[in-house]
Amino acid sequence: MKRLIICDIDNTLLPAGGEISPATLDAIHSLDADTGFSIATGRSYHVVYKFVEDFGLKLPVITSNGAQVYDYQAHRPIYESCIDADTAISVMSKLERDGFDFVAYGRDGIFYRPGSTHMAFFQNYNLSVRPNLQAPLIPLSEIRPDRIPSHLTKILVYAPSARLKEDLEKDPLLEVTASMHSVIDIMAAGSTKGNAVIALASHLDVPIGNVYCFGDNENDISMFTCGAVGIAMGNASEETKARAAIITRNCKDDGVAYAIRHLL
Repeated sequence: MKRLIICDIDNTLLPAGGEISPATLDAIHSLDADTGFSIATGRSYHVVYKFVEDFGLKLPVITSNGAQVYDYQAHRPIYESCIDADTAISVMSKLERDGFDFVAYGRDGIFYRPGSTHMAFFQNYNLSVRPNLQAPLIPLSEIRPDRIPSHLTKILVYAPSARLKEDLEKDPLLEVTASMHSVIDIMAAGSTKGNAVIALASHLDVPIGNVYCFGDNENDISMFTCGAVGIAMGNASEETKARAAIITRNCKDDGVAYAIRHLL
């Protein structure tokens, strides 16, 4: 493999609430044997199986905003950066105490606060796949040391306050970013999509300068600044576009397909 293409999912490969277009899927399948293709997402590896099948992916996938690179062929992570137990207890106890709704991604499944109003996404995903591909949804009934799940890669907070985000960003043990509007993603320090791109490229023995990364949001910028070639969607934020080497068409206008066929 001589080069590698890595794409964010939401609003990059897929329009909001939509499916991958035939034009984009055809462009991916048209890649030559020397070009690998994978995805980089804020989602847990438990809710990416559908895309691995739909896209026919064979390479490991970047999940949890870069906290994990998961090999679906071997059913194990090839790279993982987990939040340590003491930090996880501290963060989740604060979120519970202050009344924030959140979920946590771990090896065993998706952990959530009972009464969470944001489980529809995960429930709908489970309805869309075969039972053996469904994500385990596990209630966090009580936050205490003996009940904190191991191997947590990300805590996703819904409707965070500006004060909460500011406080979390001050913690040197945490990496805080946003994968979508009105959420914050909390990982172990150094867990970024960019660092995961470096890990995946190294695993595949592809020079980082031969890696092409597509994205649209704040959490994709690290892929543009890690030595890879950054490609911003036409619908990307202005900050994301400013850090990109190439700007392609909007997601809804098959910007990934256009770049693969005309810009790379």
